[in-house]
Amino acid sequence: MKKVFLIGTLPNLNDEKNLIEMINHPSIDAYRFNSGVNQLMSIDEIIKILKQIQEVTKKKVWIDLKGRQLRITSWANPTYEAIELNHEIEIEYPAKVLFRDGHTSEIIRCRKNKILLDRSPFHALGKGQSINIKAKSLEIKGYLTNEDKELLRLSEKYGINTFMASFIEEIDDLIEILRINPKAQIISKIETLKGIEFALNELTKINIMVGRDDLYTNLENSYLIIKYLKELIKKDQNAICASKIFTSLERSDEVDLKDYEDLELMYQYGYKTFMLQDDLKGPKLIKALNSWENFKNG
Repeated sequence: MKKVFLIGTLPNLNDEKNLIEMINHPSIDAYRFNSGVNQLMSIDEIIKILKQIQEVTKKKVWIDLKGRQLRITSWANPTYEAIELNHEIEIEYPAKVLFRDGHTSEIIRCRKNKILLDRSPFHALGKGQSINIKAKSLEIKGYLTNEDKELLRLSEKYGINTFMASFIEEIDDLIEILRINPKAQIISKIETLKGIEFALNELTKINIMVGRDDLYTNLENSYLIIKYLKELIKKDQNAICASKIFTSLERSDEVDLKDYEDLELMYQYGYKTFMLQDDLKGPKLIKALNSWENFKNG
């Protein structure tokens, strides 16, 4: 039996049936809370629920801070109005937006946190959706969002001090978190080339998670992700391999051979902890967890 560990991403906290199914399943060793999902709850209510889950299951709950991840805060028809983002940005053209469905749109104008696109994406995306921008140069202003800061303050109050920090790129990102919650235990999510350069610096000592989906998208030469995956696990032998796990379940009801091959390859590289992506629930979650056990016991 392989000595491997699995982190599950909690469904919406209002989805009681699927929430109970996940937290009760013995195959999952810890949980991630995606703070980018709107719960229609106050931060205080959210933290209390996460605290209860941690106390009942005796398993860690990691709060995923969004950091400099770009998200849409106000969607508009690009023909008539600008799209608002959660961060101010500065770009050097040419620049384009990469949407989650694989489609792209060129950015024809940018001012602070607003962008104009040359055309609408194939599927219009609403408030809260994450995006990636590829440009000749891109600067995202600031790190923590206001919601991140409130999560950090209240989590310390309730004694939940475990965080996954998205798009970490420099030591000041970690310092900003620790200034608000000095007790914070931080896993640094590496999702950009700048993040890789920071993580691999010989003076850097951080807990690493490789966000393979965003990292692959953000690399200019995407094939280099193989090289970086090998280098990051050498830097941190406890590094977590995240996203793109059991991706066949996004389009099928069955786990594909490529999913097992991917897990085995990452295991051979040295990864022992893996994290499931969002939106796995119900029969697909059970299929993924049964397949995980097959991998674990194989």
